[in-house]
Amino acid sequence: MKTRILILLAFTFYGLILNAQTKEDSLAVEKACRDYIEGWGTADVERVANGVSPELCKRTIGKDKDGLSYSSQMSASLLKFVTEMNKDGIRVKDLKPDEKLNPEVIIYDITGDFANAKTVCTKYGFFDYCQLAKFEGEWKIFNVMYGFMPQE
Repeated sequence: MKTRILILLAFTFYGLILNAQTKEDSLAVEKACRDYIEGWGTADVERVANGVSPELCKRTIGKDKDGLSYSSQMSASLLKFVTEMNKDGIRVKDLKPDEKLNPEVIIYDITGDFANAKTVCTKYGFFDYCQLAKFEGEWKIFNVMYGFMPQE
């Protein structure tokens, strides 16, 4: 009986070690999030492409003039288009024009080849909840749910 318990505990801890978050994974997840958000903020399409999967799905919830909720979705191709528009000065209104683009990246969890993180960009007043996956050895953002921070 003791042997079975020891074997069970050994397999349990071995499994935890294999799926544990590594420093390399943490740095790579943060880099993918920074490439995405800083690339968008500086109109660097290549940097955005480095951080996101070509299959990216980015969504938000909005309200129409009557207060009815609706969802809005964009893909990686539309995100690149919006990033290109930033080069021409057509961008989200700077809520804090004197503030540098200094987004915060918060990693909530990395388990195996999957991760959850959040980016916060106070300069433009929005946040992203990012779901990432390690795809062909690289961390990429596959899904984003974004919103705008409440005005003070």
